Amino acid sequence: MEEEFDELKSQNSFDIKALAFRALNYWYLFVITLGIAFVVTYFYNKRLERIYRIESLISIKEEQNPFFSSSMNLTFNWGGASDKVETIKTTLKSRAHNENVVRFLQSYIHYKVDGAYRLEDIHTNAPFVASLDEAYPQLINTPIKIVFKDEQNYTASINFTTSEAFSGLKYKQNEAVAIVPEGEVYTGDFVMNTEAKTPYFKFALTPRADIQIKIGQPYYVYLTSLNSEISKYRSIGVSLKVQGASMLVLSLTGPNRAILADYLNMTTEILTAKQLEEKNQFATNTLAFIDKMIVGVEDSLRKDEQKLKQYKQDNKVFNPTAKGEEVFAKLNQYSIEKNAYVLELEYYKLLENYLNKSTDYRSLPAPASSGIDDPNIVNNVSKIVGLSIRRAKLSETVKNDIFFKEIDQDIEATKRVLLENVKTARASTNIDIANVETRTARANAEFRKLPEEEQQLFNIERSYKISEASYTLLLEKKNEAGIVKAANVSDVKVIDSAKDLGQGSISPNTKKNYSVALFMGLLIPLGFVFIVTLLDNNINTPEDIKKLSNIPILGIVSRSRGETNLVVFERSKSSVAESFRGIRSSLQYIYKNLEKDKTKTVLITSSVSGEGKTFCSTNIASVFSLTGKKTILVGLDLRKPKIFGDFGITNEIGVVNYLIGQKEMEEVIQHTKYDNLDVITSGPIPPNPSELLISQQLEEFIKELKLRYDYIVLDTPPLGLVSDALDLIAHADATIYMVRQDYSKKAMLNIINDKYKKGEVNNISFVFNDYRQKAKYGYGYGYGYGYGYGYGNYGNGYHEEERRSLLSRLTKPFKRK
Repeated sequence: MEEEFDELKSQNSFDIKALAFRALNYWYLFVITLGIAFVVTYFYNKRLERIYRIESLISIKEEQNPFFSSSMNLTFNWGGASDKVETIKTTLKSRAHNENVVRFLQSYIHYKVDGAYRLEDIHTNAPFVASLDEAYPQLINTPIKIVFKDEQNYTASINFTTSEAFSGLKYKQNEAVAIVPEGEVYTGDFVMNTEAKTPYFKFALTPRADIQIKIGQPYYVYLTSLNSEISKYRSIGVSLKVQGASMLVLSLTGPNRAILADYLNMTTEILTAKQLEEKNQFATNTLAFIDKMIVGVEDSLRKDEQKLKQYKQDNKVFNPTAKGEEVFAKLNQYSIEKNAYVLELEYYKLLENYLNKSTDYRSLPAPASSGIDDPNIVNNVSKIVGLSIRRAKLSETVKNDIFFKEIDQDIEATKRVLLENVKTARASTNIDIANVETRTARANAEFRKLPEEEQQLFNIERSYKISEASYTLLLEKKNEAGIVKAANVSDVKVIDSAKDLGQGSISPNTKKNYSVALFMGLLIPLGFVFIVTLLDNNINTPEDIKKLSNIPILGIVSRSRGETNLVVFERSKSSVAESFRGIRSSLQYIYKNLEKDKTKTVLITSSVSGEGKTFCSTNIASVFSLTGKKTILVGLDLRKPKIFGDFGITNEIGVVNYLIGQKEMEEVIQHTKYDNLDVITSGPIPPNPSELLISQQLEEFIKELKLRYDYIVLDTPPLGLVSDALDLIAHADATIYMVRQDYSKKAMLNIINDKYKKGEVNNISFVFNDYRQKAKYGYGYGYGYGYGYGYGNYGNGYHEEERRSLLSRLTKPFKRK
């Protein structure tokens, strides 16, 4: 059982070596498929649109105003560096920001020309610029063909057969409208620098000064939707240059390097301006607050100045007494102090009302504008303004309230703290005002002792001094705010701007495509070879026979390309003839146990017709006759006789005539032109061939032949088709079972294997016929069975081989094996 299992296993195992050599034999398939794959990939790569990647580098840094000081506390910072970076990253990908960039660049206007495989975008290389009426419905996603007749006149045309649905867009409102074509093609003539108005577009073309118009060449104006352009550029890549560093790499991919570079540079330019604007917001709010207060103070100052001048002229009072000067100085100082405290109270009132009634705190003025330097109020005002700006920026990109929850909580907490700060500061300021008023009351008591005219003068002058001091203070704060605003710089700094330097494309990946082509070019023929090998049930090599059967191989016969089967006689020096001599020698080992002078009999059979049984019988008989031994070749394939044609004899009389008693032995034996070789053909096809072959007459027939000949070669019917050969084996001293390369099926050996295992047949051997030393099997001639092909390559020069033309050798791989 174990032996049978091993045999079965060997039969079912896949021969990797055979697959490899078979693949080598089909080299032309690999050449063809690889050639096709590479050619297809070449044109595929050429047709694909080239995609490029452009980058720019910016840094994000909280730049402190160089004019910032404790007395000019108008600047503020919010968040840390990492928060700033994340805010910038979010802004760059926001719809609002990218819409500003797209509208500024008018990225939805494309200028194209005919390319090899598609319309190519020429961007600023177009010889004209289209100025759209953005309130008018413009046809989108359909090319408008422009052909210039001369420098000023052009024809615009639209082909409406490319689609069934067309749409327009009012860019100003970003409002889509339906457009219904009036025909399949629209054509109109227009003039440069003049607005062209049609049902499908409304724009004016103006020439570029540095680019020459090519007369007759088609140009195309191709408009896309605002939303599609914004969506395309919102995919901008934003990543940290180095982890932990506040440097961002901005990147865009697309088919036109110049467009990408322009967009990246403009997006950073707008971002820089926006950041500076936000940074100046506090100073801007303060300037607006101061300007509003200056208007009232300036008016009061003008009136007090006029009143003072008029009083001095009317009363001729110009030199107050020393006592009056002293009292006036005190009252003036106290008034200025009180006025400063009142200004603080006004700011606290404004701040408290703003915090209680508003939800947007971006417009809060700086506390320093009212002379407030309380660090708690200054810091918390800065913080709440910063949080409000962050929230406003976030609202441009995020619509879900869940993202505002944390920042709203921070704003609310800061507002509560700030209100408490205001309450405390107001109480403290009221105390300060009460102290000033007490000192003012004592000074007023002294003041009332002065002469009436002097009191009137001091009252008017004091009012003037107070207005002048307030005006001076406001001007000072305004100048401070202006200096801070002018000195502010954006937190965004461009390190490397985007440039079109002729960068190579990132897509298509030609190396990868060619690698895929190489892989597929090898895989397809290899898969074909694998399937052929897997489904191949033919016996291809002597090794296959060894795996399938324990019956020994007597010899190997290579393919004969002669015109007749008489290879031994016609081409005696050929390798085929030599192989039969080797089989003859091998048969002697089988006959060694027989009596020396006894007639030796060999029977040749096979599984099916066409395996070379008659060819082998003829040549084995021929090699026996060449030794000087009387040899006869007997055709016992009564159903399909063949052996007579090669010898130039007829099949009119043969074995059948003898077996049915019509003819005697002498009458059925036919002599050939070759010495020591006679032939008995099968004769007419009988109705009962099987019965004749197992009859008593056949035994007498064989006995009589043994009396006349030294060697008897029996050509019998195929064993796999009829059972005649099994009945005839008993008359043979040796049996040869023919197996033909690429023809005999593996399953055909089952019958003879079974007979061999049961001991029903003895002295049987295989002859491997029609063998070609082909690379697809990976085996040469060196098996050493008999003496036929034990020579391997050493037979070169000793055998007469067929010569073939150059054409036949070149076309051999393409011929059917």
